[in-house]
Amino acid sequence: MGFDTPETERKGLVISLCILAASVLWFAFSMKETYTQVIDFPTVIIDLPSDKALVNLPPSSIRAQVEGEGVQVLRLFYNPPTVSIEATPGEIDLLLVVSEAAGNVSLQSVTPRNMSVVLENRVYKKVPVVAELDVQLAAGFWLLGDIRTSPDSVTVSGAASIMENITSWKTQRRQLGVLSDSLAATISLSDSLRGLVDLSIPEVSVYADVQEFTQASREIPVRALGLAEGKDVTFSPSTVTVTYLVPLSQFDASLKADDFYAFVPYSETVRDENGLVYPMLHFPDGLHIRESKLNPSGIRYYDIQND
Repeated sequence: MGFDTPETERKGLVISLCILAASVLWFAFSMKETYTQVIDFPTVIIDLPSDKALVNLPPSSIRAQVEGEGVQVLRLFYNPPTVSIEATPGEIDLLLVVSEAAGNVSLQSVTPRNMSVVLENRVYKKVPVVAELDVQLAAGFWLLGDIRTSPDSVTVSGAASIMENITSWKTQRRQLGVLSDSLAATISLSDSLRGLVDLSIPEVSVYADVQEFTQASREIPVRALGLAEGKDVTFSPSTVTVTYLVPLSQFDASLKADDFYAFVPYSETVRDENGLVYPMLHFPDGLHIRESKLNPSGIRYYDIQND
């Protein structure tokens, strides 16, 4: 009829139990056999004096070929113990070190076989933090000032020969995308020399002042600077129009600032042979001016002798 009878179900259960029992027996007997396996043992340096530092790191792992009963090899393969390497200067036979950690298996070989532990006096140095950021700004936005970190420095310590080449410390590189607002973020410091160099802090706060800019225009006077005694200069025209970009928050201040002017060093008029000079801009303190242009860019001038 297509339906399983109780008798059929019992036969299926018996067969399944027999297969399971056979598998367990096979596994138990096979684990008593001898196997050879390559295993990577992680390493760690221990007992490093506080006033000393490593010049070189041990290998992150030691590859060993072991031989032993299946259950022992299986245990080591899936849960290899960490090999402790004492921070004692000199040559170390890694075969002896691994054999202590491996337990009741036979070591056929280890790679690498030897390593040298080299120590130097630990040196401390305070260096500036450099923010490694990939920043793009949305259209119409500019970065005011530099990207800042807090704290702006970190104390690093390590072997004297390593410390002498360290003049700054970078953060991890971060992609920040397109910014249309100021930035405040926490970024980890780089761990490029982990194990050899210790850091006083693991991360820093990073700040960037990003503001939207707008275009402005105003008329400003032209002044002569560095006049010789008894000399004066008259410019034609005496004022020029400056067009520039400025943060929205500083738009009004830029239009009212008194110390926003164009200037020409008197030495330029002395060197000139064509009667035409090109003023430069003096920006008011505290204002962030970008992409400024003068109209006209060149002006005439006349020397005046004061009596």
